[in-house]
Amino acid sequence: MQRSGSPRRIPRLRRGPLGAVALITLAALTACGGEGGVSTSTSSPPGTSSDKTSTVTGSPSAEATRGPDAPSPARSTPSVSPAPPGDAAPRCTHDRLALSLGRISPGAGNLYAPLVFTNEGTSACHLEGFPGVTLLDASGERIGAPAQRSGDMRPAVVLAPGESAYAALHTLNKGISDAPCRRPAASVQAYPPGSTYALSTPARAFQVCGETFDVSAVRPGSHP
Repeated sequence: MQRSGSPRRIPRLRRGPLGAVALITLAALTACGGEGGVSTSTSSPPGTSSDKTSTVTGSPSAEATRGPDAPSPARSTPSVSPAPPGDAAPRCTHDRLALSLGRISPGAGNLYAPLVFTNEGTSACHLEGFPGVTLLDASGERIGAPAQRSGDMRPAVVLAPGESAYAALHTLNKGISDAPCRRPAASVQAYPPGSTYALSTPARAFQVCGETFDVSAVRPGSHP
C-alpha cells in the first residue's frame, strides 16, 4: 500500500512505435492549428473595418451611379443659333438714307405706292419693320391719322451702298367707299424703322380715300 502524502508517480510513455506516432500527430496539430486543421476565431479591435461599414458623404459621382453597361454621358456643347440677317450690319439711320415715292399703281379699286428707302452711305446697313408714315399739306400740317401697319413682319433687309428697300402704301380709289377722301397731300413724311428722325418726299398727288391708309413692313427692292 502507498503511503498517504507520497507524490504520485507519473508513468513514463513507452517509446514504442505507437508512442512515436502519437507524438508526431500531436506536434502537427499544434503547429497547424490556425491555418487549416483547427480554426481559431479572433475579434478585430474596435474601430477597424471589420466592425463597421465606411460611409462616404456627399453626392455620388456619375461613374458610381451609372451601371457597368450604361453609356458614358455625352459632353454638352453650347448650341449656336443663326444670327438674323440684320445683325450683319448696323441699322440704317436717317442720316444715310434717301426717301422717295414710287409710281402710284391702281388695282381693283385700290391704290398702291412704294415708299423707297435708299442707302446713300459708304457701308452696308439694315432695315427691319414698319416705317411711321404721315401725309402733310403744303404748310407742313398733318393730314388725317398716320398710316396703319398692315401685314406681317418681314425679315431684315441688308442694304449695300446704293441699294434700296421699300414699304407699300395703300389706300382706295375715289368712289369705292362712301367715306370722303382727304385733301391731297403735298409730301409724305416717314420715319425709317427704329428711327426717331423723319424724312420727307413729294407726295406725287397721293390722296387717301375711303378712310383707308396703311403701310407694309419693308422688303427688298424699290417696287413690287
